[in-house]
Amino acid sequence: MSDSINLHDGSRLSVPEQVLARRAAGETVLLNLANEQYYGLDGVGSRLWELIEAGITFGQALAALLEEFDVAQEVLRADLNTVLADLSTNGLVLVDAA
Repeated sequence: MSDSINLHDGSRLSVPEQVLARRAAGETVLLNLANEQYYGLDGVGSRLWELIEAGITFGQALAALLEEFDVAQEVLRADLNTVLADLSTNGLVLVDAA
């Protein structure tokens, strides 16, 4: 797993065509159809996934999550960077650094 990814506030986040997502029992389960691997998200991760599905930028996701959860900005930024790097490495999210 990669520990970081080159993200800036304008980085656009999106879902690749080969990824399916389903919500059940407070969790979001992702399936990469290309490699048939599952990935689970709960809590903040599930909310992040909702934001990614909306096609927002990293900065917009960070701002939305800061409003919704009691966490320091630098901690959330680092945690999101780690999660998004993992999702990207596993082909579950696209990051457009434009």
